[in-house]
Amino acid sequence: MVQGLLEESSLQLFATCTLDAESTVRKPNRVASQLFRPCTLDITIYGPEDLFEDIGTWFQEQDLYLQDPRQIHFDAKYCNPHKLSVDDIDSCPTVSDVVRQSSRSLLLRDVPDRLELLDLLSNGSELEETQQPVVIRAALKKHQKQALTFMLRREQGWAFGEKQADVWDFLNRVSGAHQNEEPPPFYGGIIADPMGLGKTLTMISLVATDLDRNSTENTTLDIDEDSKHVFWQRSSSSPLLVRQKKPSIEVDPCTSYPAAWDFGAIMGRPGLPTSENWKPGGSILFSVRWRRIILDEAHFIRNGNSRMARAACELDSISRWAVTGTPIQNRLSDLAALLRFIQVYPYDDPKQFEADISRLWKSGEDEEATKRLKCLSGCILLRRTKATISLPARRDMTCAVDFSHEERAAYDEVREQTITKIVEALHTNSEESRACVYVNVLEQIESLRLICDLGLYYYTRHNRTAHSPSASDEWAATAQQAFNVQREMGLVVCLQCSSTTSLTESLLGENHDTSPSRHQPQFFRCLRFACVDCVRKLQRVKQTLGCGHRPSCLVAPVSISHSVLEEVHAAASDTASTPHTALPSKVQALVTDINAMSADVKCVVFSTWRLTLDVVEKGLENAGIRSIRFDGSVPQKERQSVVDRFKADPGIRVMLLTLSCGAVGLTLTVASRAYLMEPHWNPTLEEQALARIHRIGQSREVTTVRFYIRDSFEERVIELQNAKKHLARVLLSPHDGNQSDDSLETKSVALSPAAYDSHFGLWVRS
Repeated sequence: MVQGLLEESSLQLFATCTLDAESTVRKPNRVASQLFRPCTLDITIYGPEDLFEDIGTWFQEQDLYLQDPRQIHFDAKYCNPHKLSVDDIDSCPTVSDVVRQSSRSLLLRDVPDRLELLDLLSNGSELEETQQPVVIRAALKKHQKQALTFMLRREQGWAFGEKQADVWDFLNRVSGAHQNEEPPPFYGGIIADPMGLGKTLTMISLVATDLDRNSTENTTLDIDEDSKHVFWQRSSSSPLLVRQKKPSIEVDPCTSYPAAWDFGAIMGRPGLPTSENWKPGGSILFSVRWRRIILDEAHFIRNGNSRMARAACELDSISRWAVTGTPIQNRLSDLAALLRFIQVYPYDDPKQFEADISRLWKSGEDEEATKRLKCLSGCILLRRTKATISLPARRDMTCAVDFSHEERAAYDEVREQTITKIVEALHTNSEESRACVYVNVLEQIESLRLICDLGLYYYTRHNRTAHSPSASDEWAATAQQAFNVQREMGLVVCLQCSSTTSLTESLLGENHDTSPSRHQPQFFRCLRFACVDCVRKLQRVKQTLGCGHRPSCLVAPVSISHSVLEEVHAAASDTASTPHTALPSKVQALVTDINAMSADVKCVVFSTWRLTLDVVEKGLENAGIRSIRFDGSVPQKERQSVVDRFKADPGIRVMLLTLSCGAVGLTLTVASRAYLMEPHWNPTLEEQALARIHRIGQSREVTTVRFYIRDSFEERVIELQNAKKHLARVLLSPHDGNQSDDSLETKSVALSPAAYDSHFGLWVRS
């Protein structure tokens, strides 16, 4: 049938082949899985008017019937011989009219549920319930009372001779090793319930059990679950205020540190220990022994070499608790850092964790590695699935959007530029020159992603540049953008101390870029990075910072503040402001879907960039939909009032929220529909954002919609996301060849430039 069409020279055929979702069934070999994946083939046919009837007959003979087009290749008149119409050909609509009309009825596809590694480690369902502390006024749920049982047992130390299993029982039950001496005492553990199960209230209840043991007279504990304000008043009038204040939780004793010590608890996110006065020896916090340390969002110390991890481990206490919904993100050593913090012998030494567990994973002994990991986690880690609580259902959907003809042309232009740069890199022998090309590729990749959001509102860089800046000026102007992309895609390693910087760490860490530029992190054009500590040390001893190349590559200061992640480079900040510019296709799809919802359904729209939210805001205004903004430009003191207005005003249907602001610290259960405007490199960040809505307190079924542009670079980002989500499948399936580290990602996808993908002209490291 297709061959017959091709033989007619007056016809033009445009074909699009879309791979269907990959089956979770493991294929017998890699070749078969690549050759036999199911797909959908769309063919759009353009031809002269005089073949109209013949084309209809030709397809009808093949028992095929033409459907409305999905994409625009030429904006010609559209008339379908298989579609009943009273119009003559001259009165037919254009292809663009039909495509845009059909986009108003969005095709949403369900995202299948996937098993996660951490769900395999779930435990705690058999635990008894501990009576909640008298001073807690909020009613604890069953799983929170069971968590109290687990934590109170763990704070009694090793369970030698007890009924419940523990790491030690004359010998190490994980590795089988034995020793003559009793292991050092251990009090504490890891609470790894997923987001939305009320871990904060659970930990506050643990602290409150100390008050039950002592006098509870004239003691009350009021908790505002939405704002996470906790007011603790004792008869001695020595209050402790634990206050959430983005980007960290800070301890704010109203009297003095000794008063805080009297309560015996520090509750804080690990951004707190990174400030100057939290250095060991620089604060009273390091000069006392605390009854209990609770480290919230503890996965941010997974880099054991980081300043915050070292400071957290230096704090002295009897009991230590790490609280995180994602104790393992990308590699097994993430867990090793938490074990070091809670000081569980012998795995307080990362080298021992490497020897007993990680080494087995690397050598392909998956079953034994998994067995040991389950044994260890079953003793010191509490993890329940979201099914533990009766949350309303959450339905995850994807929505593929097609570019308009003009948007596709703009996108393809930047795509061709990207491929050209990659070809240049392939033929460059110099490492320094190749790295410079990589920088340009990173910029082009970001441009491709921005065009997917902004459509014709995006102006390419060469249309903006009116002069040729010097190389140093150009790098100073583009270093931040390249650095942002690099850390969004994965870890950035300091060339001096090997500490790492990642996107998720910066979202909860304090801003260190308020000091002069000489004390900011430095980013070289060869993509090498020096952290602020190393920059400061070199400045102190008057040494010059170098990247290792001769001569040294261009270098520029960069910010690790979360707010810079919302910004785009100057090339994209010029947007078409004329009223005749059509809204981007993706924004049109968003507005269409929100318009189709009942007026009492509140929605949250997430995007990486403020510029995208600007365009979304314009589209909502044009449609008469009221919205409210929450991004990095909103002053800290005004943020709670923004949330309160969204909750209280029934006329405000939409909150526009950047991922960097929405990933932590908010409760938005008043909304029941969430939109992600673009796929992000880090799926964990997306899940943290969506957990603001689907959590305790939600009374409606929740729907999430992830937009992406069909046949674009965004599909490659989704592939990488899926690889990172398949941690359980990777851990429990046989290896293909040797594994060089304990990474849980598949080997075919990666996070930064190094191997060529011919379809979109990208670089990925395998």
